[in-house]
Amino acid sequence: MSIRLAPLFCILALGGGETDLVVLKSGKELRGRIVFEDQSTVVLRQDARDTSLEREEVERVESRVHNLGALLDNDAKWRPLDMGELELLAAQAKEMNLTGEAEIYAWSRLLRQRDLEPAHLVLGHKKRGKSWVLPLDGRWVDWDKRVELAKDWGSAWQLTSLHYELRSNLPLQTSLDALLDIERLYRAFFEVFGAELSLYDVCKPMHVHLHADAASYPEVGTEDGLYEADTDTLRVKADKGLPFWVVAHELTHQLLQDTAVREKSDGDSLPPWLNEGLADYMAACVQHTAPLVFVAGAPEATRFQAHASAKDPFDLTRVLSFSSGDYFSTSDRLLKYAQSYTLVHFLLHGREGRYRAAFFEYLREVYRGKGSSTDLKSALGVDWRQLEKEWIAHVRGMKL
Repeated sequence: MSIRLAPLFCILALGGGETDLVVLKSGKELRGRIVFEDQSTVVLRQDARDTSLEREEVERVESRVHNLGALLDNDAKWRPLDMGELELLAAQAKEMNLTGEAEIYAWSRLLRQRDLEPAHLVLGHKKRGKSWVLPLDGRWVDWDKRVELAKDWGSAWQLTSLHYELRSNLPLQTSLDALLDIERLYRAFFEVFGAELSLYDVCKPMHVHLHADAASYPEVGTEDGLYEADTDTLRVKADKGLPFWVVAHELTHQLLQDTAVREKSDGDSLPPWLNEGLADYMAACVQHTAPLVFVAGAPEATRFQAHASAKDPFDLTRVLSFSSGDYFSTSDRLLKYAQSYTLVHFLLHGREGRYRAAFFEYLREVYRGKGSSTDLKSALGVDWRQLEKEWIAHVRGMKL
């Protein structure tokens, strides 16, 4: 589904230990949110002000984004997790100032040992007699009651991580696992695009709603997922299980929105073919194992086959001119998605990466508010007819 880019402002409310740290070689310590790092620069955000520091001036940094990566690596390495490993992960998250992640592991520990006092205390629960009670809308309920009420959207689970606020009426363990996998998707997006596009970390929490029933999901035709730019909310219908392709696709729309705005783009939307093609590209790379694994460039067979077998595929010029509404039309809808996806895949991986650098240059132009077919042609520097032939050859030659 296509989205419209709406303004989003990234403001960090500083306080307590939930800040990053930059120690300068002079001995001075600066706290805030590290939103960007490369070999030469560290960018620290304090309230709405960004300070760019030369790497040679910096002695060390303590970044919660880096900490989260280390935490997720340990989580993946130790699976399946036993109680001892969950305790270690909870302690690591707390030490790293990852409050939401520490709570995730506290919930996981309680699912295995209901009366575990340290986990209850992390989550702010109270003990009444021999039992623990949990807060819910200004009252206190026991464990069984809380689990039962969470099935209703009005009392759904509300969980947080470094980048996300999750609301879900799916089972608690499913919701906990989904939130960590969503953070893995965030990490994968930045591994693919972050350095090339100089993307800043998103520091205002993004919203994800997972609906276990169709009744609580907004009525949007037959769609199983959508991204609402105005509220920065991703909504997924999971009444038949959690469709992680949909989660990854819509999450990419959300990340494109939230990272594109940093560039103060003069435009208000990405080219639709690019928006949908990138969303499908990220979704195709996801292997929803436990935990989620991301394989860059992994081909999606259904999309490639739909394009390769089409009797009358759209030509390149038509694909580049698709409107957002074209993806809602029932006419050749799958083919439109398929060709948008295969074009992105070709530009990133076709001809042994021949066009990859030029494609990223085009993406940088998109982030600056440009992105027309003329801009793409200029970036690629190739004859249009030759490019189309190579794209078709890439699709037909893909080994699936």
